[in-house]
Amino acid sequence: MVYQSDSQLSIFPISTSLDGGGSLTIAGHSLRQLAGVYGTPLYAYDGETVRHQVQVLKTAFSHSYRGEALIAYASKAYLSLGIARKLSALGIGVDVVSLGEIKFAQKGGFDGGSVHLHGNNKSEAELQAALDWDIQAIVVDNLDELSLLEELAARSGKKARIWLRITPDLEVNTHPHIETSHSGSKFGLHISNGQAAEAIRRARSSRWLRLTGLHMHLGSQLFDPEPYRLAIQKLYALAAEQQFIPEELSPGGGWGVRYTTDDPCDDSQPWVDAISRTVHDECDSRGWPVPRLVIEPGRHLVARAGVAIYRVGTQKDTPDGTHIVALDGGMADNPRVALYNSQYTALVVDRPLASDKLKSRVVGKFCESGDVLIPEIDLPHVSRSDFLAIPVAGAYQLSMSSNYNFATRPCVLWLEPGRVEVLQEREHPDQCQWWGGCA
Repeated sequence: MVYQSDSQLSIFPISTSLDGGGSLTIAGHSLRQLAGVYGTPLYAYDGETVRHQVQVLKTAFSHSYRGEALIAYASKAYLSLGIARKLSALGIGVDVVSLGEIKFAQKGGFDGGSVHLHGNNKSEAELQAALDWDIQAIVVDNLDELSLLEELAARSGKKARIWLRITPDLEVNTHPHIETSHSGSKFGLHISNGQAAEAIRRARSSRWLRLTGLHMHLGSQLFDPEPYRLAIQKLYALAAEQQFIPEELSPGGGWGVRYTTDDPCDDSQPWVDAISRTVHDECDSRGWPVPRLVIEPGRHLVARAGVAIYRVGTQKDTPDGTHIVALDGGMADNPRVALYNSQYTALVVDRPLASDKLKSRVVGKFCESGDVLIPEIDLPHVSRSDFLAIPVAGAYQLSMSSNYNFATRPCVLWLEPGRVEVLQEREHPDQCQWWGGCA
């Protein structure tokens, strides 16, 4: 079934459809039946959507970029052993930011030659694990880390392949908490104060470091390709000044996705075209070969693939006329609304196209006034027998989830036609190892 871009179903997974009774299905599976079997809150990922997102980017680069291009999944968007195995099988790389993510990437089947370690304060254990695995690049964030890594490499007797994370000192249009390229950013080696140039000189003079590339990340939820063009130009000006020809270049990730039908178009082709054209122009003007290009999408690969399913609980009307609908999840499984004022929408699973509407506020069950999932939405009248489905739930919800109020993290499914796989088991209160110990 094909939906118009302004339809609420257009932001659901690609395989979303309605069954004979008009209820929501994904990959042919009834969301009501899945909720009945696996309980709620429940997160479901559509395999077709993930594969589609990967293929769209691969095809775009094959048409726009004349060199080698690699997609590396930003695993902080959501990582489990199950999804690591799914993504590694698609022939893409991964970027990791912790020892735990390194271990999951290894067990999930990723090849070390397509792994990148990020982070502004990497531990010795994380750096050593990356050295031992011989990953594609340790992305050095600052001069202090450069010295530490050089010591570890010398101690190990093993040269470290590195990129330098360059902060281009640009401001971009996104939420301040997910903007990373401005002059006050905690991330990266800033160009404007000379640290980026110093890092290139020091790395190239070290016998224990092999500098292969430059990296940047502007922020998240960007829909304008122009900042990427400006930032890449800055990186190449820096490289030319230092007479360094990058073998590899990563403009990071950050291209946005639609969370509601009011959001801008999230077609990635303008992003890919801008990156490719700028790199071509910068290299051609200097007579340099084009580098291996590495992009790091996380949200763009998995956000739309995920749907969160909740059971309706209590309802009430406040003196100011607000109708409140409470669900059995909330900020413990999705803190993004509280952190970033993120916008979501929802449909009633059994009546997604219902015309009767009541202006409502959808809230969670946790003991916080900020535990609101959707501040205002027109919903059909609902009861305790109803389930709500919130789309675009595949990124930065489960990975940022918590056990607040000793809540248990939800079950996570991977859906294919005729097959349901459990990516992550639901936690239970009797799993006392994560309560802080038990007798």
